[in-house]
Amino acid sequence: MEDIDDDYFSDDLDALPPGTLYELEQHAYQATQGAAAQQEQQRTLEEPPQPVHSRQTAATLKPPPRLHTGLTNDYDTLEVGELEAEVYDNVDGQQAFVQTPSRAVSNGVWVAHNADGAMEIDHDYGQAQVYEINARMQQLEQEKEQMRRELAEAKAQAETKAGEIAIIRSKQNRMVEEYDRQLAALRQAMADQETTHREAVDAAMSEGKMLATENLFLQHDLAEEVHQLRSYKTRHRASDKAAPVTPKKSRTLPFRDGFDDEEIAVVSPSKSAARSKRGTPTVPGKRKRQASVDSPVPLQLSPAGHINRADAPADISETVSEEQPRPRESITQTYFVKRIFNHRMLPGQETDIEAFAKVCFPSEPHKPISGFIMEELARTDMGDFLLEYMYTIGQLWRRALTERFYKPVPRFMALTRYVLMMDVAPLPGLVGALVGVLQDSVEVNAVPRFKYSPAAREKARIPRSTPQSDLHLEVDSTEALHLLYYISSQLLHVKGALDDLWTQIRYTFVLVMLHGSQPLKDIMVMLPFLSTSIRAGSFGPIMSSEQDQADVQKWIIDRLSFMLSEAVTPDEGCESYTAHDICAMRLEVLLLLESLAFNPPAPSKDHGSEIIATHPTALPRLFRSMHDELDALYSSPPEQELRVAMVNGLMRLIFGVMRRHGPLINMQEKLASVSGSKQKHLVVLTRLAFCDGSVLEAGIDDETVDMAHELLEEWTNPQEAESLAEAFPSSRRD
Repeated sequence: MEDIDDDYFSDDLDALPPGTLYELEQHAYQATQGAAAQQEQQRTLEEPPQPVHSRQTAATLKPPPRLHTGLTNDYDTLEVGELEAEVYDNVDGQQAFVQTPSRAVSNGVWVAHNADGAMEIDHDYGQAQVYEINARMQQLEQEKEQMRRELAEAKAQAETKAGEIAIIRSKQNRMVEEYDRQLAALRQAMADQETTHREAVDAAMSEGKMLATENLFLQHDLAEEVHQLRSYKTRHRASDKAAPVTPKKSRTLPFRDGFDDEEIAVVSPSKSAARSKRGTPTVPGKRKRQASVDSPVPLQLSPAGHINRADAPADISETVSEEQPRPRESITQTYFVKRIFNHRMLPGQETDIEAFAKVCFPSEPHKPISGFIMEELARTDMGDFLLEYMYTIGQLWRRALTERFYKPVPRFMALTRYVLMMDVAPLPGLVGALVGVLQDSVEVNAVPRFKYSPAAREKARIPRSTPQSDLHLEVDSTEALHLLYYISSQLLHVKGALDDLWTQIRYTFVLVMLHGSQPLKDIMVMLPFLSTSIRAGSFGPIMSSEQDQADVQKWIIDRLSFMLSEAVTPDEGCESYTAHDICAMRLEVLLLLESLAFNPPAPSKDHGSEIIATHPTALPRLFRSMHDELDALYSSPPEQELRVAMVNGLMRLIFGVMRRHGPLINMQEKLASVSGSKQKHLVVLTRLAFCDGSVLEAGIDDETVDMAHELLEEWTNPQEAESLAEAFPSSRRD
C-alpha cells in the first residue's frame, strides 16, 4: 500500500517551482473555460460603451499563500487535490473581481480591487477620462449641429428644385398644347391641300379619260373616212376609164402640107388674133356670156394613117400597162417597212436593227439577233409585213425568256407597242404571236413575288417582302400587262377575236396576279384586263370543260373577295403603300365584283351573282370589309371619299346578290365560316341602318341606309328591332 502511495505521490511534483505549477493551472483554465470567457467578452462589447478599465493583469494574480508554505507527502498535511481546488477557487474569485467590481466608476473616480481584495481609487485617471468624454460629447454636438444645418440646406434646395420643376412642367404643358394646336392646324391645312390636289387630279384624270375617249372616236371616224375615201377612189377610178366609142374613119386632107400627123397643131400659129372673125355685137343691157373654163378642147385633126387604140397591136397595150402606177397595197407595205426599220426607243438613239446587230443569244454568241430577224422574214410569207415581223419578234422574245437572257426584252416591248399603236395593225392576227409571250414576261417577276406571299407559304402566314435579288427589273411586268389590256380592249367588238385571246390566257396567270404580294400598279392593270373577260354566260379564261370553267370562276371570286381585306406588301427596299393607294385598289376590286355579279354585256344573266351567293366565304368577307371601311371613317382619314364609295358599293353588291339568290343563302352558316364576321355583320348593319348623316358619315347614300335597314329587319326579331330603334332615336331614316 505504501508502495502504491509512493508511486502516486511522486517527488517530481515537489520539485516543480510554484510559478510553473501556477502556469500549468492557467493553461488548463484557458483550455476548459476559454470559450465561456470569449462569449462573455462579446456580450460586453455589445453593451453601450462604458469607461471600463482593468488594472489587473496576469502579474497581479498571485498564488494562494499556502502554495509558498511548502508541499509534503504526509497525510497530515494539504492534499494535492485540495490544493487544486483551492487554486481554482482563488482564480475564480480574482476573475469575478476583475469582471464586476473593477468596472465601477462613480463621479469620475476610478474604483478597482487589488490582489488582496482592497479597493483602490485613481483620481487622476478618472479625471482624464471625464475630460476626454466631455470633449467627445462636444465634438458630437458640433457634428450634430452641422448635420442639422446641412439638412436644412438640403430641404431648401429640394423646395427650390421642386418649384423649378413645377415651372418647367407648366411651360412644357403650354408648349405641348401649342404644338398640338399647330399640328392640328397643319393637318387641317394638309387635308385641305390634299383635297384640293385630289380634286385637281380627279379633274385631270376625267379630262384625260374624256380626251382619250374623244381620241378613240376620232380614230374611229378617221378610219371610216379613210375607208370611204378608198371606196370613193376605187369607184372614181372605174368611172374614169375611157368609154368605148365608135372608131372614126380616116379621111384625106384636101391640102397636104408635108407635116407628120403628130406635128399638126391644134390651132394654126399662123393665124393672128387680129385676123380672127369678129364676134357678134352685143345688145345694150344684155349680159355677155363668159368663156367657160370647162369648154371642150378644140377638135384635133385626125390625119390619115391614124391608128385607133382598138386596132393597136398587142405589144403596144402591154407597153401601156407596164407604165401604169403600182397598186396602193404595195406602197403601204413599203411605207410600214421603212417605219419599222427606222424605229428607235428614244430619239437620237440607234435603230432597233442596229441594236439587234450588237446583241447575241448566249446559246449562239456568234450570230446577232438581227441575223435571225432577216432569215425569218425571208422564210415567212403571210401577205402582211407587220404580221410577219411581229411573229418573228415573238419567237425571238420567247427564246430570250427561255434562255433567261433579258437584255433585248425592253426593246421587244417598245417595238410591240409601236406596232400596236398603228391604226392598220392586224390585232386579231397578233393574238397568237404576242399573248403567250406577254404572259411569260409578266411571270418572270410575278412568280417570285407569289412565292413570298402567305398563300404560297402555308406555314408562315406573315407576308414577307420579295428580295431584290430574286427580281429581274429589265422585264417590266406592268408594261407587259398594259399591252395585254390594250389588245383585249381593242378586240372587244371583234367577233370571236376576244374569245381566242382568253382561250390562250392561263388561269394560273390570273390567280398569281390576284395576290397582295404583287405591285399595286400591276394589280390596277390586271383588274380592268380581267373585266374584258366577262361574257354572257361566263368570265375569266376559257377552259375546255364546264367543270373546269366553274372551278376557275369560283377561284377568281375567292381571290377577289379576299383582296378586299388582304395586306399589300411592297418589294424589299421599296416604300410602303399609302392608305389611299390601297383603298383605290380595293375600290377597283369592288367594281370588278359588281361587273361580274350584274354582267353588263347581259344584265339578265345571273351566273356571276350566283357564284358569289353560293361561295362559302364571299358574303362574310364582304360584310367584314364593309365593317372595316365604315369603322375607318370614324377616324376621319384623308381617303374618306374612297372609303364612303366602298361602303356604298359593298352594300349595293350584297343587297343585290341577296335579293337575287335569297333562298340559296344560309347566312348563319356562312358567317360562322369566317371568324368575327357574325359580330361585324350585325354591327355594320346597325350602324348603317341608324346612320344620321353626321360629318364622319357624310356621303353615305340614303339607298344604303334603306338597304341596311331592310337587311337588319330580316335578321332581327321585332323586340330587338324596337330596342335598336330606341337606342338610336336620331336615325336619318326617321
